[in-house]
Amino acid sequence: MMTTLICHLLLFTAFFVETSGAAVGAVVSLSPNWTPIFLGESVTLSCNVAPTAQGNLGYSWYRDGHRISGDQQSFVIHSSKWSDIGNYQCQVGANERSDPVRLDFKPGWVILQAPPAVHEGDSLSLKCYSRPGYDTRNPVFYKDNKAIGSPVSGSELQIGRVDVTASGTYGCKKEIFFHYLVGNRYRSHGAEQYVRVQELFSTPQIKVSPDPIMQRDHMTITCDTELSPRRATTELQFAFYRNGHNVQGFSLSNQYGVPSTQLEDSGKYTCEVQTPTGSVRKRSREAHIHIQELFSYPQIKVSSDQVTEGDHMTITCDTELRPHRETTELQFSFYRNGHNVQGFNSSNQYGVPSAQLEDSGNYTCEVQTPTGSVRKTSRESLIQIKGRPQTIPRLNLTRLILSLFLFIWTVCLICHCVKTNNIRNIW
Repeated sequence: MMTTLICHLLLFTAFFVETSGAAVGAVVSLSPNWTPIFLGESVTLSCNVAPTAQGNLGYSWYRDGHRISGDQQSFVIHSSKWSDIGNYQCQVGANERSDPVRLDFKPGWVILQAPPAVHEGDSLSLKCYSRPGYDTRNPVFYKDNKAIGSPVSGSELQIGRVDVTASGTYGCKKEIFFHYLVGNRYRSHGAEQYVRVQELFSTPQIKVSPDPIMQRDHMTITCDTELSPRRATTELQFAFYRNGHNVQGFSLSNQYGVPSTQLEDSGKYTCEVQTPTGSVRKRSREAHIHIQELFSYPQIKVSSDQVTEGDHMTITCDTELRPHRETTELQFSFYRNGHNVQGFNSSNQYGVPSAQLEDSGNYTCEVQTPTGSVRKTSRESLIQIKGRPQTIPRLNLTRLILSLFLFIWTVCLICHCVKTNNIRNIW
């Protein structure tokens, strides 16, 4: 019989609940919670399910994938034999089988025992276990052939909280007192075992929905991670960061939502996952999230490069909706010298039937969604109305010639009269 040292079981449960019914994920645990054990010793395997599972569930047991006798929650192996070595699984009802748990039995005088499953954040204990009924002394533990210490009491070494770097080949040695016919003395015996420290949960990843993201979209960022199946019910907390600044503190939600995104929501996002005590904490890699414009910045366009007084002038507020958003309703408004000349409506044009000089000025336009959640203003565009040139009336060529002829004739007549009078005066 082994020494009386029963470790409290950690009941690892994994379960999934659906509205249409419960899907129970089982986890196998050992009592005592050590592996390996000596050949000939006894061990109890338990098939642990979620507390929400009700009714006659029906249990099935498997070794190395083959069904073995046993239909109860506990499966007891008495006086273990070589044939009992293997990977054990249990199944609840018609649900999936549990992950396998390896059960090993060793001969010899000393075995190094460890928990069957060690995860980062666990407090690891190792036991230099020898057959009952013998006096022992001077137990020593080592890792990768380097001594790591001696137990405070008994044959159990408390290593403390571990992470994945604690994985390695551990060993122990102790002296056992033997009674011989030729005399009694201590002899040294030892054993080794590879201990693997598993991830409690995977390194998180940022996932974004929808993709791509436009202004005004509802953006959901998920901090995606996966718990070890044997620790599927472990509570995790999540936090989110943009450009290194916290945007959502630690909570049970693995999602961060922005109801109506704006361009300033773009940035480098990361998330952190931790256990409630913070004993295990992991951060995702940066994910660059770019919020795309719903529509481009508007531009003022005029129907003619040169508008003359009296012309029909049409000013267009030109913008472009992004692909897959072409059906978005937009509203337009126009301004001259900062004063509104046409309020928001669905038309992207402002018309002046007969442009006048006072219609000249700096024009701008604004585009917005119906709710005003996205609004953009164009740059100023100077529009100068050109005045019409003054027309000179055409003279009638015939009248001009007649007038000139009449003028010459009048001059000649006057000259003739003057000359005649002078001759008379001489006589």
